[in-house]
Amino acid sequence: MLPLSPSTESSSSLDTKDAESAKTFGSPESLSPVEAARDCDSHLPFEIPGAVVLSAPSISTLRQTANDVYHQINSDTSYSNQFIIVLNLSRQVQELIGGDRNPLEVPYRLTLDTQHQQGVIRIMPSKAHERVTRSFSNKLVLKLFEMGIDSDDYTMNSASRYCGNSCEKEADESLTPLGNPSEDNDWPSLVIETGLSESEAQLRIDAHWWFSNSGYQVNMVILFHIQRSPERRVTLKLYHLRPTTPRIMRGLQAEVEHSLLSDHTTPQTVSSTALRPHLAAKEITITSRSVKNAPLELEFESVMRRPPAPNTNERNIIFTAEDLATCCRYALPIA
Repeated sequence: MLPLSPSTESSSSLDTKDAESAKTFGSPESLSPVEAARDCDSHLPFEIPGAVVLSAPSISTLRQTANDVYHQINSDTSYSNQFIIVLNLSRQVQELIGGDRNPLEVPYRLTLDTQHQQGVIRIMPSKAHERVTRSFSNKLVLKLFEMGIDSDDYTMNSASRYCGNSCEKEADESLTPLGNPSEDNDWPSLVIETGLSESEAQLRIDAHWWFSNSGYQVNMVILFHIQRSPERRVTLKLYHLRPTTPRIMRGLQAEVEHSLLSDHTTPQTVSSTALRPHLAAKEITITSRSVKNAPLELEFESVMRRPPAPNTNERNIIFTAEDLATCCRYALPIA
């Protein structure tokens, strides 16, 4: 077994990773080395405290490390690192971990920078964590169905990969409305990410990635932070871009960077009021005994990229306290 420390370095039968993860949207633009480094700077080793770092690993070494991280997360609640940073990735290993099969044999999400031959692998802690995301997504689909929204009007993208300015990234789940076929807009409107509470800083950086790399076409990012000790709880954070115009895009970019990247290692209390003129946030805490600050309201137009149709059941999407408790029950002890 490899030692699970930030300094770990190294000089297949494949299960299906996820049928949807074979999808890759967009294409990286040609960037200067400085721009590309800045785009992926948040994913370099010093930005993820405690991450395991490998250099030029073989796929077998990477598989062993991923299994070690996965099993330690699930056997020791004091161990909270989900991340493996891989440097000097060979083309063969890049193709394997970025393909639609699972060479690591544990669930993971990938951020891949092919230009600099590096990547960040986020190990999904357990099926309970995946079920939180899946349960929330299923309820979202049901609520849209009850409004009369056909499943042909949008796609749920699971672990599909999206190409940013220089990095490719997978979300845990995302929703993309299907608008005018002539419009070239493959970016989702809503992204969902789930991780351990100790990974909050990195998840906030991920939220910034989705907003900025999509050109602010992503309207909402929902983060589920799962705390395992001393008390099990789930903290849901919604980041929502308010409608804007090209004239204030530069100001919007500054606001998103300040709110998601400034002092992101310090726990903050986020209210339902605006953090900035064009970025709103809401925080909800779910335990086995209570749900604080419910309900969660998702603006219909931000999700579907169109206003609700008149004289229909279309409206903002509401998740009640009961809905959220049901979604998070897999990650909480029985009350």
